[in-house]
Order: sequence, then structure tokens, then C-alpha cells
Amino acid sequence: MILIIVGIIVLFIFIFIVCYFYSKQKFYDYEIKLEEAEKNMDIFLEKKIELLNRLVSHMKKKKLSKDLPDIEKYKDFKIDRLTLQFELFDTYTDIIKFVDEHESKLSDAKSISFLDQLSDNEDDLIATVKYYNDCATDFNYDLHRFPTSLMSHFFKKKQLELFRNEKRETFEILKEK
Repeated sequence: MILIIVGIIVLFIFIFIVCYFYSKQKFYDYEIKLEEAEKNMDIFLEKKIELLNRLVSHMKKKKLSKDLPDIEKYKDFKIDRLTLQFELFDTYTDIIKFVDEHESKLSDAKSISFLDQLSDNEDDLIATVKYYNDCATDFNYDLHRFPTSLMSHFFKKKQLELFRNEKRETFEILKEK
């Protein structure tokens, strides 16, 4: 009888150890993917700030009359990546609306080059945000799924917040209606 009890205890300890190492590896894999996505996101966000700043400077040189946003403020103070991505997306959308309204004044090669670079960077940023959100969704799912849910308390893992992942709608379609 004691042999059976010891066998059951050893079995539970073995199952616990397997769950522990499985969960540890699973969360480690997520951390690598999420860190990679965050590094890429930082690169694309910095590039977006730079491109927006250059485009705004270019538009000011062309003496366009609207108050254009100050992009430099995003460099001066440190805000978290999530807030920065939200604010830059809104700023980008406002600037693109403004560009669409003044399309005739911004049809030179330099303006088009800035807009193309900005669009390419935005596509890369959206892809990176999608990759991050996919990994974070899987991570959050595993926080609540057996066996990783048991070990998530030992590793002190918390639910991750997702980034807003929207693509700017083409305003030309809205103008035609």
C-alpha cells in the first residue's frame, strides 16, 4: 500500500516537473517573439517620427496654412510604446487627411517620396503590430489554459495589452461620394 502511495506521489511530482518545464519553455518562446516584435516596433516608430517630422517641415516650407502638429514632442518625452503608437497613428491620419485636402500643392516629387516612405513604414509597422498582437493573444490564451495556467502564477505572468492595429482608409473614396 505504501508503495502505491509513493508511486502516486512520484507520478504527481513528475507531472508537476513536466508541466513546469513545458510552461517555462512556452513562456520563454513567447518572450523571445515579443521582444523581437517590440524591437522592430521601436525601429518603425522612430522612423515614423522622423518621416512625419520631415514631411511636416516640408509642408511648412510650402507655406500650407493649417497648424501642423509638432512631431518633435514625441522625441522629447518618453512615453510607453502603446501610447506612442496610438498617438502617432492619430497624427499620421490627421496629416494624411490634410495632405488629401491639399493634394494639388503636394504633388511634387519630394512630397510624393515622403508619402511613399511614410506609407511603406506604416505598412511595416502594421505588420509588426499584427505579429506582436498575434503572439500576445497566444500568450494571453496560454495564461488561462492548462497546464500553463498553473505555472503562470509561479512565473508571475500577467495578461498583455494589445496594440491598436488599424489601416488608414483611403480618403479619396470618401471624397467621390
